[in-house]
This record gives sequence, C-alpha cells and structure tokens, in this order.
Amino acid sequence: MPVYEESYRSWEGILKQHPRTWWIIARTGIRLLWKKSMIIFLIFAYIPFFVRAVQIYIVTQLELKVQLDQAMKAFKINPEFFFQFIWAQMFFLVLILIFSGAGIIANDKKFKALSIYFSKPVGLWDYLFGKWLILFFYGSLVTMIPAIILFLTRVFLSKDSAFLNNYFWIPLSIISVVILITGVLGMLILALSAACRGTRSAAIFFFTIYIVPDILGQIITKIPEIKLVSLSADFKQTGSLLFGIKLPYTFPFWLSILVLAVAAALSILTIRLKVKPTEVVK
Repeated sequence: MPVYEESYRSWEGILKQHPRTWWIIARTGIRLLWKKSMIIFLIFAYIPFFVRAVQIYIVTQLELKVQLDQAMKAFKINPEFFFQFIWAQMFFLVLILIFSGAGIIANDKKFKALSIYFSKPVGLWDYLFGKWLILFFYGSLVTMIPAIILFLTRVFLSKDSAFLNNYFWIPLSIISVVILITGVLGMLILALSAACRGTRSAAIFFFTIYIVPDILGQIITKIPEIKLVSLSADFKQTGSLLFGIKLPYTFPFWLSILVLAVAAALSILTIRLKVKPTEVVK
C-alpha cells in the first residue's frame, strides 16, 4: 500500500505536459557544456574557416588580374567549395558529438535523473528533442554557422549580384546537410549513450560505427556498394546531391538516403527501449 494512503492526502489534480520543456532541457545542457575546454576546442575548429575566408577575399578582390588565372581556378567559389568546407569540418563535428553526447543520457541514468525529468512532467519526445538540440547547437557552431558566414562574405565582397543570383540556394543546402548529418549522428550517439553503461563505452562504439565501415569500404574497392554500410559515404553521396555537384559513388543516391533513414529509425527505437518514462503515483 502506498505511503500517502496511510498518512497523507492524495493529490487529485491532473498532470499536464507543459509546452517547450524541450527548450529548457536544451538551454540547460548548452549552458553546462559551455566551458573553457569547449571554447578552446571551438577556436581550433575555426582555423579552417579563416583559411577559407582568406581564399574568398583573394578570389573576389583579385579576380580581374590576369596573372592570377590559375589561382582563380584553384580557388573557385562554387557549391562544391561550401560542401568541401562542411566535409572538412566533419572531424571536429564527430569530436563534438562524442564530447557532448556520449554521456548525455548515460549520466542521467547513472545519477537516476530520468525519474526527475519525467515527473515534471516531460514527455519522451520533449526529452529526446531537447537533448538533440544540444548536439545540434554545438555541431552547428563548427559546420552550419561558419559555412553561412563564408557564403555571406562572398556575397558582400562581390562587385555585382551575379554570385547571389546564381547560388542563392546554397544556404538552404548548407542547413539541410547539417540537419541531416547531426540528425543521424545525433540520434546514434544518443542511442549509444542510452544503451551503454558509461560515457567511455558509448564514445568507443560511436567512433567504431562511424570509422570502421568507411575503412572497410576503402579496402574493398572491387565492390562499390560496400560503401553503403558507411555512414560517412552515405553523407557524402546525399550531400553532393543537395549541393548539386557530381555524386562521388556509382550506387543510387536513394540507397544512401534509405540507409541513413534506417540508421536514424533504429537509433530512435533503441532510445525508446532504453529510456522509459517513469510513471508518477497520484
């Protein structure tokens, strides 16, 4: 028999789920991760951004000089330029996801915080979306935000509106690719954080799942379709499609989209199985 039936009056109210609880979870998580180590890491992650910004300046300010024709070809600012920048930032993105996401659910389970979350009340999707927003925020700081700033830099330094008229859609491609990558990898690290017993094991499994299939695809070159099991290759194939550049692999792009969708679905299913909302006794 519950204790409150013996000596306490039961609360007869109705628990109502409050809107935007996911924002509170995300805001708190972002603030807790904003530490000196994260700031230093972000500074290093922005070094490629400054290099690309200098390239844009050289191209836009000196593009009319004949002696720089060969350099202009090497530094051509087109959709591939922006996609290659995002792709080069994948190293920093993976490290950020591991650093900020490996313990994001594992620590809640370790310190018995799930019962506190779901007694507020907070729905499972609010909890999941709030946690993912933390990963998306820090992931965007090294991918989407600098890429859009580079695009705006190219637009503002242009002598006419030709670049903007031809490539006005690039920011949408940047946002779409970053949401796709952080969506799939974010759900994966959340699932591993929920399924593993600790932060270290979640980080190891995440790194293994992301890196090993890519290495396997580079070794087995006689079967191009083997790269389908590599999330990295699927991101590159789908990202190339979104930026309208030549696809790097011969297999159909829809197979890559299918693999990414299955990976995200399995991750969400794992989270639902491992993170069970606690029912509050009324």
